[in-house]
Amino acid sequence: MNKKTIQFIVNPFSGWSSKEGLRDDINRELDHDLFDYVYTETESKGHAIQLAKEAVDRNTDIVVACGGDGTVNEVAQSLVDTQSILGILPGGSGNGFAMHIGWGRNIKKALRKLGQAETKVIDSCTVNNKFFLNLAGVGFDALIAYKADSGTKRGLQMYLGMISKEMLKFKAEKFHVKIDDETIEGNFTTIAVANAAMYGYNFTIAPSADLTDGFLDIVFVHEAPLLRTISSSWRMLNNSLDKSALVSIKRSKEVTITAENPYYFHLDGESFTFEKDLHFKINPKSIKVLFPQSN
Repeated sequence: MNKKTIQFIVNPFSGWSSKEGLRDDINRELDHDLFDYVYTETESKGHAIQLAKEAVDRNTDIVVACGGDGTVNEVAQSLVDTQSILGILPGGSGNGFAMHIGWGRNIKKALRKLGQAETKVIDSCTVNNKFFLNLAGVGFDALIAYKADSGTKRGLQMYLGMISKEMLKFKAEKFHVKIDDETIEGNFTTIAVANAAMYGYNFTIAPSADLTDGFLDIVFVHEAPLLRTISSSWRMLNNSLDKSALVSIKRSKEVTITAENPYYFHLDGESFTFEKDLHFKINPKSIKVLFPQSN
């Protein structure tokens, strides 16, 4: 049986206990009867994009993003419409996409599961021609992404503290949203545009998101008094945000969000700014991804 080739693209600044420990785990837990592997590390933001392109050029069978959602984003965008398959070793803080598709947080278990993993072809997305795989959006979540990018610490405790602090002074912005022939206007706490379901830490913003349906889930969290917003937000932990009276969800292949003032947006947890319009688009069945085998 011919072995498959794997390239591990490791973000050394993610939440690994040590890079040496990760490499030891790969040597111990990977099935070397099935795989030959190459180990590479990123040196700067954006470097994983180039490393993944080079892996594709070498006809590498599986390219594994080792890091958080940002690393997954960089690797994945180079694999769109290619024969190379995206794998994930979750090493970031939230790991939203990895959690959504079932990889969990245990690196050793994830490595052992690679040999029995299933390949699925899923949708990917763009916003103003920037790639994303998991989630994008504007509003409070984009503000938190911006604040997190500006800080030096990560982790659940940091995010919860930041959310508590910023929510007390947050003011919803007015947005105009065009979905097909419908225009929606109003003040929204958050508008999330989802391919997958969760931010990370099991905070599920789009409970019905489906990676293979060819549609974006557009989640509107309407402006409300603070206590109602907090109460609604906790629904993200039990997968029931769509049951909140503050939330409405639309589905479409494309959506345009227009802001009245320059504002933040995020994609896969990374923060950006925009002047006026954001145009989101689904790219159906465009990337091959490894999923842990269904039980």
